[in-house]
Amino acid sequence: MSRHVLWPHRLVFNFPYGRWCTLLFLFTFMFLIFYSLGSMSNLREEASPLFFCFIIAYIIPASHYINEQTVAAFESLRPNLNLDLSEIEEIRDSLVRVTQKTQTQVLAVGFLAGCAHSYFLLTARGGLIETLQTLALSNYIAFATNILIWCLFTAIISFLISNVRIFARLARDNIRIDLLNSSSLRPFSRVAVYSTLVLVGALASFPLLLVEDETNYLSVLPGFFATLLPMVFIFLTPLLPIRKRIRKCKSQELASIQDRINHLSATKSNLAENEEILSELQPLLYYRREVKQVPEWPFDSPVVFRLVFYLTIPPASWVGSALIERLVDSVNL
Repeated sequence: MSRHVLWPHRLVFNFPYGRWCTLLFLFTFMFLIFYSLGSMSNLREEASPLFFCFIIAYIIPASHYINEQTVAAFESLRPNLNLDLSEIEEIRDSLVRVTQKTQTQVLAVGFLAGCAHSYFLLTARGGLIETLQTLALSNYIAFATNILIWCLFTAIISFLISNVRIFARLARDNIRIDLLNSSSLRPFSRVAVYSTLVLVGALASFPLLLVEDETNYLSVLPGFFATLLPMVFIFLTPLLPIRKRIRKCKSQELASIQDRINHLSATKSNLAENEEILSELQPLLYYRREVKQVPEWPFDSPVVFRLVFYLTIPPASWVGSALIERLVDSVNL
């Protein structure tokens, strides 16, 4: 079955700095639409137009960049995979492209989720028919944009989940574990961290919805949890299988080393006086120590620091939003 590039990624300009140009273009385009409708004031009861502009402009080029990093991580794993060339090329293609059927199904799910969210927002204001009769054109644009965002996030999150599941399968079945070269397994952590960071950036933008005269948490919480929960799943999916494989290989290797040590030390002679046995035991003891020190999580320091740093951004943005809201309230008083 033929595969196609994910539809949001088709919007990214294919030239140097194309992702940055895409971000600026989408933000400007959306901003001009809302500004021309006077939405910067009319939509304060529904959601911040600035959030709409930012989240659409951010998520498309950001996810495109993460997909590029995912493919690069897979290329780093190629020398250690128990796969032939055709299987490797098939997996690489599935990391970049998705079947049209899958994209259509995911788009339908996102559309229905967006409609459901918009329905609850409308009914929270009162009767559905009465509310629809009182809405301005700008409000309809806002609800249409809300549905578009649900479609975008559903497509991108499902794509991220599909890719990390591929890495999880590689970790379980196809990767060769070299305990003395654990750096060869770091692509698994890079995929987990980078795929998580694109959603961390999205979570950091949600406080834009809270800087309102009348905050409606129904406009925030569904999207927040629909992003947070998959983010946790995406982070753990490629890491847990590779940790299990490393742990299993360590246990097997340590047991093998210990059996060899037990065999050598089982002699009745005094080991301290048996130089031949001691010369055989010494490298085994060194090797056992090295194997014990092999980390079970395939992280390196830069990736860990990057993850910790970016994880502080959403809480900081939420705290900053709360402080701004309190400041505005105090000034109004």
